[in-house]
Amino acid sequence: MDPLAGHGLQIPRIPGLGDMEWSKFFAALTAVGYDYVVSIEHEDRVFEGSEELVKRGFYLARDVLKPYIH
Repeated sequence: MDPLAGHGLQIPRIPGLGDMEWSKFFAALTAVGYDYVVSIEHEDRVFEGSEELVKRGFYLARDVLKPYIH
């Protein structure tokens, strides 16, 4: 299976490797007063297939999102 094959029009990517502007996303949540859970899934096929790849994906996502996590 092609690891970059998407689900329809999208290709799931680990935070930091996609097109998402996380600073704008979290700024918008703050602007509307949202103060609850944000769930971000590990669905990047490049980081699947072995425990090492999954861990690498989680570490990458953690490092990208760290400035926004309290």
